[in-house]
Amino acid sequence: MNDDVKVIILRVNRGENKPTADTDLFGHTLEQWVRGAMRGITTESVDYTEGEELLPVVTSCLSDAHPITAVFYSDTPLLTYTVVSDAVARLKRDNMNIMRLPRGWVFRTDYARSCEKITADRITTLGDDDFLTIVNYNQLAYASEILRSRITYFFMERGVEIVDPNSTFIGADVVIEAGAKICPFCRISGKTIIRKGATIGENCVIDSSVIEGGAIVKASTLSGAIVYKNASVGPYAHLRKGSVICVGAKIGDYVEIKNSRIGAGSKINHLAYVGDAEIGKNCNIGAGVVFANYDGKTKRRITLGDKVFVGSNSTLVAPLDIGKEAFIGAGSVITQSVPAKALAIGRSHQTTKENWENNTYTETTEDINIKEKENERTW
Repeated sequence: MNDDVKVIILRVNRGENKPTADTDLFGHTLEQWVRGAMRGITTESVDYTEGEELLPVVTSCLSDAHPITAVFYSDTPLLTYTVVSDAVARLKRDNMNIMRLPRGWVFRTDYARSCEKITADRITTLGDDDFLTIVNYNQLAYASEILRSRITYFFMERGVEIVDPNSTFIGADVVIEAGAKICPFCRISGKTIIRKGATIGENCVIDSSVIEGGAIVKASTLSGAIVYKNASVGPYAHLRKGSVICVGAKIGDYVEIKNSRIGAGSKINHLAYVGDAEIGKNCNIGAGVVFANYDGKTKRRITLGDKVFVGSNSTLVAPLDIGKEAFIGAGSVITQSVPAKALAIGRSHQTTKENWENNTYTETTEDINIKEKENERTW
């Protein structure tokens, strides 16, 4: 069929505050959904205002190299290749010059050239929802529901476990391998790839990311991230663009990762921010740790060797190199690189005031020494 048919897609314009040919639907525009139904048939798009006479719009697109011309509209995103091929086959079988469809036309090219107006009294019905026309946003929502169902059932028929298809939204360019599991209330979009054996838990938002087999993602947001085998993410983690979570690593509650590689077996269990970093294998990043990667002008990187321990509520100020098996004491602010196997502590000394609630505490020798040092400072 492909060699003798040319398809003209009319990019419909209905005016302000109406869906257009470029309106998004599951990651594709309405026009792209129609174009995708053609499966390699020669296709050309032309702007069209609803109500225009058809022949003057398509005349310049007619080609003698294609004896059959089909005209479809950008506002029918549910159109399928089966309907297109059936319409062309029927035109040939019945030796017709022109066929009018519920929202479209198929005709012999030489016949159209000889006409003053493209018209037909009889409408040939093919398909149930294929010619649903998106005139307003109510119809867009209706079409969205049908298309969402088509996509989810496509994957389930091929071996993907989707626990609740009614609450799952999967984009047009997503790839999910058989053997993966998708739990309820997930939105998966962009160029995402989910491999066999991966589990996407409830309430995930995943865009243009790769999830390898054995990985588990729970109630988290991923955008441009890679999660390798047997790694765990979430709940409530945020992996931003450039995040790479290596084999067996764990990213826990309320952890944000940006443009960083987390080594195999490393753990960032809760309440941490890691930005522009290279973290080695089997490291432990404590609660509340912040990688201060931005000085107000420049983003700088922090590198941790294997088996580094960073205590809770520490701040690492970039640029830094933390050597293999180094230990950062809890509550530290680290501004200088730390050699391998060293202990680094960067915090102020504790001061204890007894009877402070009655304002009757007695100054200790340490208090006096602190005051003297403060009096010696010059700014």
